[in-house]
Amino acid sequence: MTTTAPVDRGNLTDAEIAERLRHVPTTTALDILRNRSPHQLVLRGVRPLFPQAGTVAGVARTVRFLPVRADHRIAPDGPANFQLIDRAEPGEFLVFDTGGSKEGSVLGDMLALRAKMRGAAGVVTDGAMRDQAGLREVGLPVFCAGVFPVPSAPTLAAWARDVPVQCGGALVLPGDWILADQDAVIVVPASWIHDVLSGLEVFNEEEHFCRQLLQRGDGLIEAYPLPLGSRVLFEEYQNTGKLPSRASLLRAIGKEREDG
Repeated sequence: MTTTAPVDRGNLTDAEIAERLRHVPTTTALDILRNRSPHQLVLRGVRPLFPQAGTVAGVARTVRFLPVRADHRIAPDGPANFQLIDRAEPGEFLVFDTGGSKEGSVLGDMLALRAKMRGAAGVVTDGAMRDQAGLREVGLPVFCAGVFPVPSAPTLAAWARDVPVQCGGALVLPGDWILADQDAVIVVPASWIHDVLSGLEVFNEEEHFCRQLLQRGDGLIEAYPLPLGSRVLFEEYQNTGKLPSRASLLRAIGKEREDG
């Protein structure tokens, strides 16, 4: 099994981090991480099975599924998904990598019930789920690429747990953070999670600044996304609470272009 190095958590517990992230949309987290190839953090083709309020966040625990073969219909050490669910800790987000296969469901209501009883924050797979009515009743946040009524056993074996996986084309390591809402499911490396939290206040202030400019009638070229040349005006706004004139915005943009 793969382990990850300890990460400075800034004296916050995982539960405290998860609570703070509950108010951070996935799009906001990606915008804060815009200089770190955010497209690589998105689990593609994965959607919430049921309407989702707010953001669900938790530390990733992983299972890798592989196709079965005539001589290998089960994993050598037994079903890794059962082992993971039975060992799940409160607040963990279970990640099932099927390689995109949706020819068998990897979670139904009974496994979801056990995961919820263990305190799991949610489950995500790039494969399929089943038992929608039962899953809705269990109430565990579930994110998947589809629904299929037959279990995965004839086609997939839960081969290994707590190993690096891909899910929806994104690399997920044990110990990463998973954030999931109505827009997307994303993975955030553990070493970046405090960058998201610490950058949130400034990001929200900048968004509010840009929104006020747009509501005033300024064009996108002056207002959004905030041009680098206008950042000094934004900093003045932070200190004074007064919006810059449109003329000063245009001068700042013009100077930025002159400076190259």
